[in-house]
Amino acid sequence: MKLVRKILSHSRVRQAKRRLAADPSPMSYAALGRELAWEGKTDEALRVCGEGLQAFPGNPELARLLDRTRRANRESRLGELKRELREAPRPAVYREMCEVLLESDQLMRAEECALEWLANTDDAEAVLMHAQVCVQRFLVDRGREAGRRALEILDESIRAMERDPRPWTMRMELSSRIGAWAEARHCAGRLLELSPGDPSLEGRYRTFSSLAEGAPCIDQALREVERTGRLADDEQQQQETRRETRQHDVRPKLKEMAAEDGVNAVVYLRGSTALVQGLRGATAERSARAIRRIVRTGRSTARRLGLGQVSAVQLEGSFGSIAVVTGETDAGAMWCAGKISRARERMLMNLAGVEAETGEVEA
Repeated sequence: MKLVRKILSHSRVRQAKRRLAADPSPMSYAALGRELAWEGKTDEALRVCGEGLQAFPGNPELARLLDRTRRANRESRLGELKRELREAPRPAVYREMCEVLLESDQLMRAEECALEWLANTDDAEAVLMHAQVCVQRFLVDRGREAGRRALEILDESIRAMERDPRPWTMRMELSSRIGAWAEARHCAGRLLELSPGDPSLEGRYRTFSSLAEGAPCIDQALREVERTGRLADDEQQQQETRRETRQHDVRPKLKEMAAEDGVNAVVYLRGSTALVQGLRGATAERSARAIRRIVRTGRSTARRLGLGQVSAVQLEGSFGSIAVVTGETDAGAMWCAGKISRARERMLMNLAGVEAETGEVEA
């Protein structure tokens, strides 16, 4: 069966290449990239996506596919790094392992790797990497204790690397993100001592100085972040997200999915935006709210239990099946009669910007 599926997958790749040669459109590039990714040829898929974006700059479908394929490529690289650590553990491999895990949002595993690196080598670089992981965990968790721990590890890194600007830079960025402007100014001042005359640092020092009067101290700023769940720069990020949402119109894809036999509704969520196809009026609003609650509850529960990121949730009953797939910034859901097929799972993953598992696919 595996051999048959492999042959069929090769056949689909050949067909996609012929379609691309005959019609070099964004859809043709994306179709070939998806088939290559599902066959496990992520390097080729990345090359095809890059080529497509050169020909069609800014195409949202190709950009999303490129991002998903990069994530799949990172998973492949993680497997290689694990083998290298078992055979010959060394700082360069630990560093790359931590970096790839951070890029993949696997923060608990990244911290475990940093601590293992530190235990095996007592390297100052390991302390810095541990601090970077702790900072990232705070930015995701936004709890006061997580913030205090990140600052403690940063202080350890500063003591271990007295003349290195990186821990000071990390502390400055963290302080500015939580709105502790006086502390951010102090860090910028220390960085100017290490790199006198740096124009970008001088500009940031002036900016922080203008905001420092009456600004909260570190602990007060952490308490406020924990209370509100918001960072000082969240508003700017939300504006960027809204611009991205306007640029990427998923309505045609939703209509296509909702038109399939047996599909009752399809929902797309991104921030405060909710798009529903297949339902109308109050029913559509209730469904969107319910899907948003499933996503939020799943993410918060997984975070509290230390399970990492929730990627998918499925519910089955007399009503049929509901599948919810979450991406980094968006989520897709489908309600249909019977079980959710693999093909529809792939459609949801594409909608939500999630990389499907590469390897075997159904014919």
